[in-house]
Amino acid sequence: MAESGNTGAGVADLLVEIGCEELPPKALDDLREAFFSGIAAGLERSGIAFAAEGSRSFSTPRRLAALFRAVAGSQPDQLQDRRGPAVAAAFDRDGKPTPAAFGFARSLGLQVEQLERVATDKGEWLYARVKQPGQPLSALLFPILEQATRALPTPRPMRWADHDFSFVRPVHWLVALHGEQVVPGELLGLTAGRHTRGHRIHAPGPHELASARQYEELLERACVIADPGRRRERIRGLLQAADPAVLIDPALLNEVNNLVEWPVAVACRFEEEFLHVPHAALVASMQDHQKFFPVRDPADPRQVTNRFVAIANIDSTDLAAVREGYERVIRPRLADARFFLEQDQKQPLERYLGALDRVVFQQKIGTVGDKTRRIAAISAKLAEILSIDHDTAARAALLAKCDLLTQMVGEFPELQGLMGAHYALASGESAAVAAAIGEHYLPGFAGDSIPATEAGRVVGIADRADTLVAIFAAGQRPSGNKDPFALRRAALGLVRILLEAGLELELNRVLALAANELAAQIEIEPALLLELREFVVERLRHYYREQGHGADLINAALASDWDSLPDLDARLTALAGFMGQPAAASLAAANKRIGNILKKSGQDVSCEIDENRLKLRQERRLFDELLTIEQAVLPLLERGAYEPALQRLAALREPVDAFFDTVLVMDEDPALRTNRLALLARLKALFDRIADLAILG
Repeated sequence: MAESGNTGAGVADLLVEIGCEELPPKALDDLREAFFSGIAAGLERSGIAFAAEGSRSFSTPRRLAALFRAVAGSQPDQLQDRRGPAVAAAFDRDGKPTPAAFGFARSLGLQVEQLERVATDKGEWLYARVKQPGQPLSALLFPILEQATRALPTPRPMRWADHDFSFVRPVHWLVALHGEQVVPGELLGLTAGRHTRGHRIHAPGPHELASARQYEELLERACVIADPGRRRERIRGLLQAADPAVLIDPALLNEVNNLVEWPVAVACRFEEEFLHVPHAALVASMQDHQKFFPVRDPADPRQVTNRFVAIANIDSTDLAAVREGYERVIRPRLADARFFLEQDQKQPLERYLGALDRVVFQQKIGTVGDKTRRIAAISAKLAEILSIDHDTAARAALLAKCDLLTQMVGEFPELQGLMGAHYALASGESAAVAAAIGEHYLPGFAGDSIPATEAGRVVGIADRADTLVAIFAAGQRPSGNKDPFALRRAALGLVRILLEAGLELELNRVLALAANELAAQIEIEPALLLELREFVVERLRHYYREQGHGADLINAALASDWDSLPDLDARLTALAGFMGQPAAASLAAANKRIGNILKKSGQDVSCEIDENRLKLRQERRLFDELLTIEQAVLPLLERGAYEPALQRLAALREPVDAFFDTVLVMDEDPALRTNRLALLARLKALFDRIADLAILG
């Protein structure tokens, strides 16, 4: 047992900054948060107190930093209980201390006379409570920093010079300040100091920090906005001021934010002739390749103009030259896109079909051409089941992967589907076919929309179902963080389309259709489909958890005999509303109790009830109420009206409570016992038609 002593000296803000060469922008946010969290965890483990409120992390392309408020200068002193030798061994027959007693006292810096005794169930022992001075921050900080830097989620650690350590990028300076004092130590081959660096051009430095608290203010004077949140909002404001119609993609904004320290917006233009290139290709050229922000056409927000805004990392005295430079670098990218478009459209989209047979999808499964024919067949069957346009769905599925072989998609992979739609229209395909091709990859990320057209949804379902079944059959299931075929994303996309489009398609049937088309190429075991179904259901659980539903509620709905995802969703929605009512907790507990009774009975319980054996008034009442409510509820369940069904079932609360208060289910009379078990089984079976309330009990 140990008690904390008091320490109040040396409390001050702590600043740690690692300055280095340009950090990877897409990884910088994670690096910053991991750096901060690692140091905070180390301080907490070491018993160094600090104020969490007000503590902050900073990052720019050239630095990671953390500022902790009110950090103690040392660990608190500890009062430690130390047990020594047994009293019988510590003193001889005359009561004189033995070497064991002297040795224990000496180890604590005490005299034998200062030792106490403590009695336990195993005898009496020598005992002392000693004060253990806390270690200073200076002795603890750098081991904490070493552990924090080693634990960073580094994409590709680098070595430089002749060092035997590595970091994200070569480091050039190190700051460690506790208040106004430098914390002495070394990290990554550098000795800690108080000098930071400013903007590489405007105010390179070094700049001396008088104290940790001065950090952000000093850097801003040196043309560095260290707070990434402030810097991001400044970029957003600069973009909107440069052109109110600017298109601000959140991912691009984050990336650009991690590329600059002192942002300056530059409004630019390119030649109008490039506007003949499809909108998506223009956006990709500007956003993905050059990190520029396109500008929407006010007359048609779905299109862009020949304007764009660039974010510079320098406040140039010759803004015209900077603008000219940006306009010069975008021109070849747009010219490439125009060239790819012209080359790709020299043949109709359908002509690319044959070449898909030369592109391997997966070694055991075959080519993309094989996959295309499978998803066309699956799409046709799904269209028939849903009574939608069979020809449109099948045609769109057949052409859906053709754009993978075009030069445009080869250069801009993110345009797959979108360019397929453009080339389909240019090839004379119907607008419905083109729309389905363009949509079938949706949703592509969390928060993305599902396909808007029926054919697009069908092709999207068929594509994902085929991928899931094929890759599982090939033995390439996801493992840990490894998911090279993005099966988790495919499963979630499948779930979202079925659910959000309200498609009455049984999940088992969708997977079975995909398995049937694949059967000619690889054997599909029934157990594989069961495993795959559980994999998809796990993604469904994840989806519902993100919607705010509790795990027990989700599991209760999943335990029912649901078929389609809209049916499951209706059960979950009804259950979520029902569980807020007064009767819900009682009925959930009763269902759990019933389940335990049935399980412990050891009998194969039937739901057939013998009315003549209902001896007690409470069991007769429950039986009568059950019959009445069955007649009202069963028609509701047949049409999926689960919410009103649960409202009717709530009326069973009182008779169920009365039954358990007075009726002995496990009666000595076997006939009575069996009949009462049957009554409970029938009651639970009625609730189970909606969800397993026992999980919520």
